[in-house]
Amino acid sequence: MRRAGGVTRSDIARLHGALAVRDRRLDVLAATLDGLSAQADSLQRAHNDLGDRVRVLEGLLSIDALSRFIRHTRLRREPLVSVVLPTYDRPDRLRRAIESVLAQRYTHWELLVVDDGGEADSHGVVVEIADPRVRWMAIEHAGVCAARNAALAIVRGEVVAYLDDDNAMDSDWLYAVVWAFEQRPEVDVLYGAFVVDDPLRVGRQSSGELPRTVLSAWNREVLRQRNLADIGAIAHRSGLPEARFDEGLRQLGDWDLLLRLTKERDPLVLPAIACYYMTDAPNRLTGGPTYHADLATVTARGAALAKT
Repeated sequence: MRRAGGVTRSDIARLHGALAVRDRRLDVLAATLDGLSAQADSLQRAHNDLGDRVRVLEGLLSIDALSRFIRHTRLRREPLVSVVLPTYDRPDRLRRAIESVLAQRYTHWELLVVDDGGEADSHGVVVEIADPRVRWMAIEHAGVCAARNAALAIVRGEVVAYLDDDNAMDSDWLYAVVWAFEQRPEVDVLYGAFVVDDPLRVGRQSSGELPRTVLSAWNREVLRQRNLADIGAIAHRSGLPEARFDEGLRQLGDWDLLLRLTKERDPLVLPAIACYYMTDAPNRLTGGPTYHADLATVTARGAALAKT
């Protein structure tokens, strides 16, 4: 019964029922929105993944185009290129690395092999190869960065390239480097692509994956967080003030070098295969005992450069 100006229990019950219906509809709407949000996130991830795949394919097409093109080019001049190759107790792999330089299409180079105080006979490998363009020297054991610095102190070339003793240089790399610097006289630093034999084994986690080509797009902010190129894919004009390695680092010297060389000017990303990165050598530096300390040093340096 309704009293004048009052509300009956029936009115209250109907109101509660309406509110309950509204709450159920809101719950359905919220669930629908959650579902749509999840779908949007999934679509965004798919979009990003597709974008990454497209960029990889574009990079591979660029590598193919340049590799074909430079077969038909002629250089205006042939400057001396100095190749820096540190080694430590890997004579068999050292021989393969040197042979990959001997196989270069571009022949006006010098190769500086620096033994980082190892016990194996790297000098005998150089003597056996018997090429006057290959020079050998030894230092007290101080790490790969110190060995590279020892070579940089005596290079005679206009251009410097690098190779590790467990990797192999692509036969067209030095030609592509000289051609690129000739085409871009304003550029002092470049990096190219490299092929990893087993991407799963890079971080010592697993193995069994097929080789993969890596060519990272230039991004200064990304470089401050992670490396973009292997040392074997970096080349620069000689005499640059920042072309020196931090001998306090046992690992990540290539990343630190690229940070130094590009702190003021962008590098050229050259779509050419520089080297073949092998992950099966013993005593690899990657993931070694100094990794975390070296990582902290290089990332701190990258952060400091961001503030300058």
